[in-house]
Amino acid sequence: MLTLRLLLIALFCLACWPASADAARRLSMAVERVDIEGGSLQSVGVTLEGGNDAADPMSLEITVGSLDVPAVDVQWSRLAWRCDELKTLEPLVCDGPLQRDGKAAGRLAVDLSTARTGLRWTQGRRMAAVTKDVASPWGVEVKNLPVAWFSDFIKQVWADGRFSDGSLSAKLRVDAEADALSVTGDARLDGLAFDTPAGDLAGAGLRLPLAVRYEERSTTQTISVRGRIDAGELLVSPIYVAVPEGGIDVALVAASKEDGRWRLSEWRWEDGNVLRADGDAELSADGALLALTARSRSADLAELRTRYLDGVLAPAGFGGLQLGGRGAGVVAFDEEGLSTLEVEVTDTYAVDPQGRFTLGGLSGDLRWSRDATVADSRISWAAAALYGIGIDSGSLAFQSREGQLSLSEPMRAGMLGGELSLDRFVWRPPRGEQPLRIEMGVGVKALNLGSLSQRLGWPAFEGTIDGALPNAIYENNQVSFDGGLAMALFGGEVRIDSLALERPFGVAPSLAANVRFSDIDLAPLTRAFGFGEITGRLDGRLRDLRLVDWTPVAFDARLLTDRQWDGRRRISQRAVQDISDLGGSGLVAGLQAQVLRIFDDFGYDRIGIGCVLKDNRCAMTGLKKRGAGYLIVEGRGLPRIEVVGFRRTVDWPTLVTRLRDATEGDTLRID
Repeated sequence: MLTLRLLLIALFCLACWPASADAARRLSMAVERVDIEGGSLQSVGVTLEGGNDAADPMSLEITVGSLDVPAVDVQWSRLAWRCDELKTLEPLVCDGPLQRDGKAAGRLAVDLSTARTGLRWTQGRRMAAVTKDVASPWGVEVKNLPVAWFSDFIKQVWADGRFSDGSLSAKLRVDAEADALSVTGDARLDGLAFDTPAGDLAGAGLRLPLAVRYEERSTTQTISVRGRIDAGELLVSPIYVAVPEGGIDVALVAASKEDGRWRLSEWRWEDGNVLRADGDAELSADGALLALTARSRSADLAELRTRYLDGVLAPAGFGGLQLGGRGAGVVAFDEEGLSTLEVEVTDTYAVDPQGRFTLGGLSGDLRWSRDATVADSRISWAAAALYGIGIDSGSLAFQSREGQLSLSEPMRAGMLGGELSLDRFVWRPPRGEQPLRIEMGVGVKALNLGSLSQRLGWPAFEGTIDGALPNAIYENNQVSFDGGLAMALFGGEVRIDSLALERPFGVAPSLAANVRFSDIDLAPLTRAFGFGEITGRLDGRLRDLRLVDWTPVAFDARLLTDRQWDGRRRISQRAVQDISDLGGSGLVAGLQAQVLRIFDDFGYDRIGIGCVLKDNRCAMTGLKKRGAGYLIVEGRGLPRIEVVGFRRTVDWPTLVTRLRDATEGDTLRID
């Protein structure tokens, strides 16, 4: 308040100045620069004028060439204030208009009484006042001041913060000593809008009544804020929150450290029974999160998903996930990554709208620690399903060792009349440069193939299926498979090697593999597909298979019957027609089409067909060349028949349509 002190000196000089009976009194002062707390005034002029009588009111005029207060983003020029009712008797109060750059800028009231010193500025709904009683600390009160006025001050604490709207009202008590400063009181933010250059943090229309406390001693600072978010929207990427009608209680207690870091000894977020969270944290000098501990609890997971988790689940491929039940958890991070994870669920369910999985009656806990020893944990379920395939009730038992979460015992659960087993599971979260890694070994035994076909919309296959995937590894958003996948199917074996899956839960998942068929019984296979009937055994391969968004975009396929098989090799009339039309409607060195109808089936020596898919076109091949075409079915015995294909290139979508028509009994035609 150096400016006020200047005024007091001027008044003292005026009071000591002898007056003549017929002359007015006038005193002028000019000061080149006045330094104040956090800023400065340039070219300050003070003029006092009074009449002959000391009791007569005087006029006071103060002019300031420029006022610069960086702490509150104030850079004003050409300030002028005039008061015409100043008296030297108590109370010493003067009120007059304020101008800035020659334009009206509200009113300023100055109190220079013996027991009280103060300034009060008003302009419309805006007000700022500073008062000091003799026996009391400083008082600061502001109303409806734009938050943008304080942006430079805020940037000292939060460099990336950008405020586009909002007003501040506050009533504070300021205790200032030689080596300490304490500020306490109440504040209110209305219509607050802010964001960051990266867009990862933003708010709009926020209303926050707060109780604040700030202390500064030597080189340390302490901030305590407790209050409520009554309205508005908030984005803490990837979490977006529309503040509910009941509001959200919040609290924050932070202290600076000598190296510039901030230690948050307490933070709290209470949103009714939807989410109660608290913990501690540490921030760098520029506001980056270095460490965080969060303890949370929700008695309404359905509302939690709607209010908080949509922005997290959708990018991960789980948009629209239905959740319900109750849950709690503890999460801790530091500069190396995740250090603690604890999850507790009670009567919880999760339903994927895309039908990939369903979990019901989920209860239990999961505990993992990167550095400490924790007790083993277990989660059980009453019902579950994968892609519509039901899984009986079961449980997963976990142990945390050396920073990894793994099964303490294999999981066994009934499925499709057989058994699903999870023999191995290892989860290791990211740490430093190491990415997230998940390993698992899965097996199935005696699954009912008919039930599986029905669930997946396949043709009505018969029999059972056995298989094992010894080790699948997820890392860098890609799934690779050590050892491949082996399945017993239709009396033979199907083996999938070089299997890799990219973006399994993201946009346009991609799968690559090599597939081999060995000794597949053709009779049940062709009956299931409705593709006529063929007896014999089938070998084959799909090399360099690639699917994008689960649609084939490339492969080199070759299917060939086993000539060494000792059983009957017969092909039905329907199968001859279907294969013939797929290859281009060619019948060579056999009976005429009208004679073909006389016989139910024919003997064959071997059958072979191939397709190389590239750019949505399929390059067709057979057993060998035959004239201008390629041999698909080589006849044997009587009646003897051979099928020759003539179309070398077939549009892939057209071929898929014709295969579907063949299995549905429609007449095929290739033009």
